[in-house]
Amino acid sequence: MNPGEKYLIVLGGATASGKTGLAIALAQHFKTAIVSADSRQIYQELNIGTAKPTAEELAAAKHYLVGHVSIQNDYNVGRFEQEAMSALNEIFLKQNIAILAGGTGLYIRAVCEGLDEYPTIAPQIRLDLEQLFAEEGIVALQNELKINDLAYFEKVDLNNPHRLIRALEICRGTGKPFSAFQKKQKEARPFKPIYILTDLDRAFLYEHINQRVDRMLATGLLEEAQQYEPFRVLNALQTVGYQEFMDYFDGTCDLKTAIDKVKQHTRNYAKRQVTWFKKETHWQRFHPLAVQDVIDFIQQSMTHK
Repeated sequence: MNPGEKYLIVLGGATASGKTGLAIALAQHFKTAIVSADSRQIYQELNIGTAKPTAEELAAAKHYLVGHVSIQNDYNVGRFEQEAMSALNEIFLKQNIAILAGGTGLYIRAVCEGLDEYPTIAPQIRLDLEQLFAEEGIVALQNELKINDLAYFEKVDLNNPHRLIRALEICRGTGKPFSAFQKKQKEARPFKPIYILTDLDRAFLYEHINQRVDRMLATGLLEEAQQYEPFRVLNALQTVGYQEFMDYFDGTCDLKTAIDKVKQHTRNYAKRQVTWFKKETHWQRFHPLAVQDVIDFIQQSMTHK
C-alpha cells in the first residue's frame, strides 16, 4: 500500500450475484466498513423484497446507507452522492480502505466520478410527463426518448419511468438531448477506486434468483408487499418484488402469476445490470466465493500506482 493513499473497493454486480457476502468478507479482512450503493435498500420499511442485509449481516460489518430513508421521503442520486461521500470521509478518518457495494450503477458512478450538472426545468414539464405516463404508459415515454435522445435511449433502463421522465424533462425543457449534459471527464476524488465485479454464469444466476424469490416468499414477502400496498403510488414501491403483487391484490391475476412475474422481472433486471457493467472495461471479474483471489488482487492493486 502506498503510504497515505486512500483506496475504495468498489464491489458491483447483478442482483443475487453474491455481493453482500463478498463485501462482508472483505470488510472483515481489511477491518473497514461498507457503504451501500443500492437504490432500494435505503428504505427503512422495505426489507424482504429489497434483499436488505439481515441483522446478522449488518452486525458482521458496519454498513452505511441501509434503511435510513422512509418510503414517504423523496430520494435521488444527488442526495446519495452527498451522503455516500460523507460516509466515506468518516471511514477514511480512521482507515485507508473503504468498501462501496451495490448493484445501482448510477450510484456507483456518482461516487467514483461525480454527478452531471443539469439546468433547472419548469415544474410543469415534469407534471406533463407524469400525466403522459399515467394516461399512455411507459411505451409513450420510451418512444419520445428514442426520438429526442437515441444515445441515452440505448443505455438507459427502459423500464424505469423515473429515469425516462427525468431525461425527457431535460429534452423538453432545453430542446437538447439529455445525454448532451452528461460529463465527459471524471471528477477528482480523494481515493483510488479498485473495481471488483461479481461474475456468475447466466443460467446459475437466474436459478439463484428464482430460489431467492422462493426464500423471500417463505419469510414474508407477500405480507410485506400487502402491508405497503396503500403506498403503491410512491416511487419506492415502483420496485420489482412489490409492484407485481398489486395486480394480485386488485384481483386481476392469481398468486402464481404474480410470483412468476417477480421472478421474470428480477431476471430481466439482472440482465440489464449485467449489460450496464459490461459497457465499462475497468471491472475485474471474480466469482463471489473466490474471496482470497479478490483479496490478492486488491493487495496487488494497492502496491502499484
